[in-house]
Parts: sequence; C-alpha cells; structure tokens
Amino acid sequence: MPKKSAIVLMLACVAASAFGADLSIPYIGLLTNGRLNAAGAFELSTRVGIDMLIEGGAKFDAWFKLGFRTAAVEEYLRAAESLTSVPADATLADLAESASNLEAATGLSLRTVAIQVKGLFGTPLEMATFVGHLDTFCSGSDFTTLFGASDFATKFRGYMYYPDGIGGDPSRRYDGLHEAYGTGLRFSYPLESIRPYLYAYQDSWLGAGYYSLDARALVDADNVKLEAFAGASFPVSAVGVYRAGLLFYFDTGAIGDFYAQIGIPRWDPTEAFRMDMLYFMFEPRVDFGPGELVLSLFFHPAYYLQRATSESGAMEFRFDIGFGAITEGSFRSGVEAELSYNPNLDTNTLTMDAAPYLQTIRNGVRWDIRLAIRAFPFPDPWYGMFMPTVGISTAF
Repeated sequence: MPKKSAIVLMLACVAASAFGADLSIPYIGLLTNGRLNAAGAFELSTRVGIDMLIEGGAKFDAWFKLGFRTAAVEEYLRAAESLTSVPADATLADLAESASNLEAATGLSLRTVAIQVKGLFGTPLEMATFVGHLDTFCSGSDFTTLFGASDFATKFRGYMYYPDGIGGDPSRRYDGLHEAYGTGLRFSYPLESIRPYLYAYQDSWLGAGYYSLDARALVDADNVKLEAFAGASFPVSAVGVYRAGLLFYFDTGAIGDFYAQIGIPRWDPTEAFRMDMLYFMFEPRVDFGPGELVLSLFFHPAYYLQRATSESGAMEFRFDIGFGAITEGSFRSGVEAELSYNPNLDTNTLTMDAAPYLQTIRNGVRWDIRLAIRAFPFPDPWYGMFMPTVGISTAF
C-alpha cells in the first residue's frame, strides 16, 4: 500500500482505539462495465466503492469516514504489478515512477471528519464542524436516514447509468443537486417531520479562499416529501454565484407516484440566463399491480458541483417497465429503453439503447445485472452493441 494511504488507514485505526469509537464498514460496492475501448477491443472496467466509518461513543458525537474510490481496479492492479516486478537493474527514478503510478491509482482517501454538539446553548440546536464531504442536497436519500422513509430516489443516477462520470471525468457523478464539501460549520434544528440546515464553509469544489453559504430544509409527510435549498459562493464573480433547487415526491397510495428534481446548480447574475443552467428530472411512475411503469426525462445542466459539465443541452428519455420487488429473496426484472441526445459530441449525438435487467437481494447482498444493447447507431464491430453491467453492493 502506498505511503500516504497507509498513513491515512493507520490514523483511522488509532483514532478508533484511542477514543473507544465504533469502527464499521457501512458500504461495499463493485460495479463492472463492459464495452469497446478506443482500440476496438472489448474491455472490462471495475469501479470499487468502500466506506469505512468511525463514530464516537459516549465521550463525544463525531464521525470519521474513509473511502476507497477507484474508477478502474484494473489500472490499480497494473500499477501494483509494475511496482512488484521492477527489474533488478532499475534506477531510483524507475522505482519512484512506479510508486507514483500506484499512488495515483489508489483511491483510499479521507472522506469526512465531523464533530457535532447537540443541545447548543440549552436548545435543540445542533452544530457540527466538518472537513470533507458532508451532505448531498435533493437526492432523496436523507429521508431514509432522518425520517425512516422508504427509498424513493430515482435509480437513474450514479455510475450504473453514467459509467464515464460527468463530461468524461470518472471522479464525478450525478447524485442530487449539490453537495456540501469543504471545511466549515453545519447548524440544524431537528423537529419531528421538518429538518432545517444552515451550512457555512470554505468550498473545496472551488478551492482555497472561496466560501459558500447554503440553507436547506426537508419536510416529511405521509404521502409527500419535499426538500429545498438555496446558496451562494464568493468571490467567484463580481457579485458571486448562486444556486437553488427543489426535490418533490408524491405517493398517490394507489396508482403510483411522482418524483421530480428541479434546480439551478450555478447562476452568475453577470451572465445572461440560459436554459442549460437548469437541472431537471421528471419521473412519473405508474403502479399496475404486478409491475411498475416508469417514464424519466433528465435534462443535463451546463454546471454541476461548481464546474462545467461539457454536457450543456444533453437530455435523456427513459422508459422502464419492471415486475417484482427488490427485497430479500425476491427478484425484480424488466426492460429499459433509452433515447439520448448530446449536442456536444462530434458523432453519435443521438443514440437508442434497450436494456433488460435483473435485480435481487440475497443474504444482504444486492445484485444489479443489466445488459444494454445499442440499437442506433449500429456499432462497428457488431459486438460493440453489447454493454453489460454488473453491480454488487451490500450495506451493513
């Protein structure tokens, strides 16, 4: 293991033992994609995600999260092999280069360090000081952890459906509308069905010397889930940049439900307003007894997480018909159809895919198996039409 990664892991274990904290691994995931590479060969690429969580016990309320994220395990293994198979006559520069390649391929990193004080000034107010990644806005996931709601977030997110990341950057993915990332403070006032937040932090999406302020609120009701946020960052332009977003979910209790994300990830008042500043996803879902029909329209924003996406004006329309439920011992199977348009590409701006899939949970392990088939344009060579994906994940 490279020196930096070993130090990070050692510090995590020391922190856990020194403070009597609980060390756990809440998530492990493997995602393997198969597709043609630039040379025309069929290639498998595996993405690994591991979260290690250290939580404070009776002495303090804190958490410390490590993550292992690598876009292609194969690159890491090649880098590791190059270090262990260095020839006897290798120079010091050769060794340094091999070690550097392995370090670059290693995804072990510090994700979050946070300490939270409850009952601030004798009130229900909570204050957390944090470094790293904290909360994701308008993804829907927090309703499960905060209020015990069932998972209603769209499945059309993350690397399962965007294996190349955002704009070809595999380190970024679509999940929610914004994420608090940096060094700062979070204030919250927990109520039974409402959770307001205020964030003030140096924004690591932008870099040192740039600061952000975000206000956020979640409202949980029986059939309605609502989340909204608004924020600003300085000194990005002459008057700063701003953002806002809304997540809305409505369960009819009978014929289906409706899910929507609408937001502006970045707005600079010194520039003219454009439609590609918008991020929106509309997703009606129809329950017809043995199965469910989902229609999803996603319009990509020009900016996401404070950076340009190179996907301005891109959009996807998906049709998904599935049968069964994703529960322990059960199966859900179906077929997805996707029509995608991306005007930023030189070729294949319009594509059509069909993808049969199978999902199940066995012994706490979730399996997602999907075979995307390119219908248009027909690839050359022909076997490039097949793009399998296998996802294996577990939550402890």
